[in-house]
Amino acid sequence: MIKSNLDREEREFGMDLLIGSHQPKLGCGIDSAFPEKFVDELSRRETFNKHLFRPNTYLHKWWARRCGSTFRAILKQFAQSAESRGYYAPGGLEGKVVLDPMMGGGTTLHEAIRMGANVIGADIDPIPVAQARASISQGSLTDLRSAFDGFFARLHGSLAQCFQTECPTCGKTTDAQYSLHGLRKECLCGQAVQIDQYDLRREADKTISICPQSWEITEGARRNEGSEGAAETKLILKSDKRCAECGRKYAELLDLPFYARYAPIAVAGICDDHGAFFRSPSASDLARIEWADSRRDHLDFGATEDFRINAGPKSGDLLKPNVASYLDLFSSRQLMYLHRAIQELGECAGVEKINLGMLVSTSLEFNSMLCGYKGWYKQRPGAIRHAFALHAYSPQYTALENNPVNPRKSSGNLQLLFRDRIERGRKWASLPIERKIGEDAKSALVKIHGEKDAGV
Repeated sequence: MIKSNLDREEREFGMDLLIGSHQPKLGCGIDSAFPEKFVDELSRRETFNKHLFRPNTYLHKWWARRCGSTFRAILKQFAQSAESRGYYAPGGLEGKVVLDPMMGGGTTLHEAIRMGANVIGADIDPIPVAQARASISQGSLTDLRSAFDGFFARLHGSLAQCFQTECPTCGKTTDAQYSLHGLRKECLCGQAVQIDQYDLRREADKTISICPQSWEITEGARRNEGSEGAAETKLILKSDKRCAECGRKYAELLDLPFYARYAPIAVAGICDDHGAFFRSPSASDLARIEWADSRRDHLDFGATEDFRINAGPKSGDLLKPNVASYLDLFSSRQLMYLHRAIQELGECAGVEKINLGMLVSTSLEFNSMLCGYKGWYKQRPGAIRHAFALHAYSPQYTALENNPVNPRKSSGNLQLLFRDRIERGRKWASLPIERKIGEDAKSALVKIHGEKDAGV
């Protein structure tokens, strides 16, 4: 007991010496003053567009990412001179070591390394560690682009045929952008397919809709009931809770794997000659889906036990509707993409490999059957409601099956994600940009020359 007390006193004495010898010399501005009003205004702006303010930190999803402007202001108070403590002054932490033992999204590391500090980050979760290593590690953007182009070309070459469709006007085969699927349900009358709404696209001069009776996709006013005959399966809205004929409440098909609970209702694509289109799934479209389903059991991801969904505060959203495996959250085509991407990553190395690996991982936010569709508004053509839009697992009525290997840049595919997450992030990292708010409350862009969000 006496020795324990002595050890504790020695530790406290040692800490007192450490603080006492360094703190006065450091003269941290944060001990006496902090520009709260200034930082509050900056962080308020950043909160709504974090990916635009700090694109180099957005290579991968993180749940609790803090505002970089707040951390920059905090770290600036540890600079040696009053001049270098200015928010828009470059550097200030040269020769210092900044440790973040629970790094999370890595905001502290990104901000500190910009100012010249050596940084150390650790976390119990491997994702933030991998993301920080990928985004901070120096690498040529030219080399990253070359590695991505080769990686994408090989993926497209082996997977494109699974995600193709035909132009409804000329019949030309083209890469689909995405497929829309409705949630299958049943009542005493049989099965029904439930979707968010019948409109697929609203434009200034027309509305593209799916007919609830025939499932035909038309432009302009929807067809009159029965004009094209009735489809075998009813198409209903999410507001339809009970069948109008039998009175039974629509029930989910909980005995089926999650991905199999959905039925394709529309395919979207772009024809070089006739532009953007929606079409009803053709026999060829359905055959592509069936072929992928037939290959599903041949995809080896390792032990199935590794993908079992365990009970937890968020995973209950999946266990309640009887979803047992994370693999079931992906269509067969999406699993084929992921399986092939993992194989191709094995041929990569170094900074290129870890960046491409994180890119594939973050692409799953936009490529699962938990993704919804919000592209019917003219301001958001083809936009995806990504899997974590609500920071929860939220099954959709209208699920969007994306085409990750579409050569055209579109919402959530690899081409667009590379541009936004890697290319734009690396360019920003080479010359960081901050906002300066003027008296008129408008913000101006300020380039911080002499800083670089990168290291070894």
